This record gives sequence, structure tokens and C-alpha cells, in this order.
Amino acid sequence: MSTTSVPLPQFTPTGLVTASEQAILQGVLADYVAAFAATGKVLNTELTTPQGQLASSQAYMVAAFQAMLAQLIANVDPLTSSGAYQDALGRIYLLTRQQATYAYVAATVGGVVGATLPAGSQVRSSDGTIWASVLPIVFDGVGAGAVAFQATTPGALPAAGVDDLSIYQQVPGWESVTNAAPSVPGRDVEGRADFETRRADSVQIGGKGTPQAIRAAVANVTGVSDVYVYNNGSDSAIVAGSTNYPIPAHSIAINVTGGDVEAIAQAIWSKIDCGCGFSTQTTVTVNILDSEGYSEPFPVYPIRFMHDRPPTQVYFTVNVADRASLPANYITLVQQAVATAFASGYSSPDGSINISRARIGGQVIADTYAAPLLTIQNITPVSIFIGLSAAPASGAALTFGIDQQPVCAQLNVSVNRVAV
Repeated sequence: MSTTSVPLPQFTPTGLVTASEQAILQGVLADYVAAFAATGKVLNTELTTPQGQLASSQAYMVAAFQAMLAQLIANVDPLTSSGAYQDALGRIYLLTRQQATYAYVAATVGGVVGATLPAGSQVRSSDGTIWASVLPIVFDGVGAGAVAFQATTPGALPAAGVDDLSIYQQVPGWESVTNAAPSVPGRDVEGRADFETRRADSVQIGGKGTPQAIRAAVANVTGVSDVYVYNNGSDSAIVAGSTNYPIPAHSIAINVTGGDVEAIAQAIWSKIDCGCGFSTQTTVTVNILDSEGYSEPFPVYPIRFMHDRPPTQVYFTVNVADRASLPANYITLVQQAVATAFASGYSSPDGSINISRARIGGQVIADTYAAPLLTIQNITPVSIFIGLSAAPASGAALTFGIDQQPVCAQLNVSVNRVAV
């Protein structure tokens, strides 16, 4: 048979057009009739017949192929690309996807005076996460020491609450561990939406002297998870953002989370203009040595920026409908959904709903987190509140300062079942 009744995909000026599964099935059945029904005969095309089953299977394969073709076409558009195709598009811009980062928690350990707690010593939090100490320490004259523990698994979910750690792997001379503050969450592998935002911003990397160029260059530093740049081009000092952060005249304020401070300073240095000053409050200073075109002694320029500011802890209260079908582990499911969306953002399967991750200087609206919650079977959110203290009973939104890095661990999400 040289022709077919199956509707074929078509490339049009507006893009690829594919047929519906029902139209494909009808086309396959029409081909069967044309091929097997002799003149004056009738072929039974009921789907319960053997020929109906074969036609249904073939229609499914054709529809699946056309869907894959549509996905392939979508993957060459930066706005809809994902996965390996998006990675390939990123490489055109000399970008690679930022990898997952690890949660960490600051703790105080107690033990025998003079004993050493080696790096890699392990504690456990109530959610089952194992944390390993980053550096070795020696217990001081009162048998204490400050230690940073890092989660052994990356991503946004590992969490430790206040005084939530216990010794998991005993070390001679180590007796206790406490933590006065909750953990700082990690981040999942850079998602589709965030990578596309960074790709779009990266077109500014070739520029110089603009906030966009500085932000694009710093965002491309390995390990950087967030960056904010605010320019004060006026002749007077100003305050910026919800926390009224002070910025001197003719200066920029830069806040960066993650990454190596030397690499960040080099990225800033490569994009600032002559005469540009920096904010001075809560900043770190990195001295850049300019050896191009000079003989020793080389000029040295201080680069100042905020780096890894103490996290601003954000809390949610989520009230869900108290129904018989509510899953037994509904609290954990809700906590994970909110914490993951907060740290990494959320996109609905069809792309119609997109929630940006919480960022420096950004705004978070509580009700938007209903979208990821509604994807959990048998969980219906009734109300969602957000605040800066535990278990908020009200609060529709928070706007963060340009000197604040918002974080929300799982344990910062209170979940209640309420009658409806």
C-alpha cells in the first residue's frame, strides 16, 4: 500500500503539528480495512477483535513516536529544553549545570581535653540523615570545640533541627554534640528553569560595567547558588531593599552564596568599571593583584562583597484537610514538598505553573506552594502561612533584603490537619 490514512506529523511556520491518538487509531483502522477487506466484504474493527488489538498497539507506537519527535523539537528551543539537550545548549554559552550542594550544620562538641576529633566523624539527625565533620578539631581546655557537619547526601531534603544531633559513630574522647541553630539546607542539581534563567542572563557576560554583566559572571563561578547585584550610580549614599542595606555613592552591593571567594572576586574584577566602589557593611575583602602591563610592585585592588551571609530562617505552617484518605506520612510528604520547592523551585509537568526558588532580595508568596502540594495524592492544602518565626499563624508573603539569603529546612515546616 503506497499511501496511508494515518495522519502524519507536519512542520508548519508555527512549529510541529501532530495528530491526536484517536485520529491515529482511526487512520490505522482505515489502513487495515483497505488492506484486508476484499471487495464486498466488511472488516470488523471493534477493538476487542484480534485486528482491533493489533491496530490499537500500532496506533500507540505511532503516537509515542510522534510524541518523542515533538519532545525532540522542544529540546532545541532554549525556553523548553531539558536534560542532556539543555546541557548541550548550555555548553554553547560555555555554561555547565550547577551540581547539588550539601546541607551543613554548625555544632558544638564536647570531649576529653586535648583529644582530637578527626574529620569525617559522624552524627545523626532525627530525619535519619548522617552528617560528617568537615575539619578535625582538638578539644580545648574545657573539653569543647566548634565543628561544622556536612550531610553525606546532597540536595535540599537533609535537615537537622535545634539540638537534633546525636553521635552516630563513636570516637575515643568524644562525649557529646549539640547544635543551637538548625541546619542550612543544600540545593538540588540546578533545575531546568534555573539553568535557563542563567543561560539567558549569560548573554551579558560579554558586557562590562553593568549589574547584569557582574551578576552573569559571578553566577557562572563554580559552586555559586545565588547572586544579587545592586548599583548606586547616584552622588549620594542610599539604602536598598527591605532591610535598608546601606550603599555608598557610586558603589555596588554584591551578595553571593556559595563558590570560592577568590574566584568570585576575579569574576567581579573582570566586569567592574574604573572608579566603582563597593558596599562595606557585612562584606569580605579579597585583594586582586593586577600584573597585566606592570612590573613589580603590582597594583593591588580590594574587592568587597557579601559572601555566605548567615541564613535567614523561613518558616511555614501548612494546614491540610483532615480526611480519612490522608496518608499516614502526610507530615513528611508536605515538609519535603515545601522545602524542595523553596530551595529548588517547582514546575508543573505541563509547564503552566512555575515557582521560582527563594532568592536573595526576592519575595516568597505562601499560597504559591499549594501547587506542589496538590501533586501529592490525597493531600489537600487548606491554608498556608509564612513567617520568620516557628509555626506562623498568619502571613501571606515575605520580601527579603539584598543582604539576606532565605533558607527553609524540612523541619521549618509545621503541618496540621484541620476539619473542613
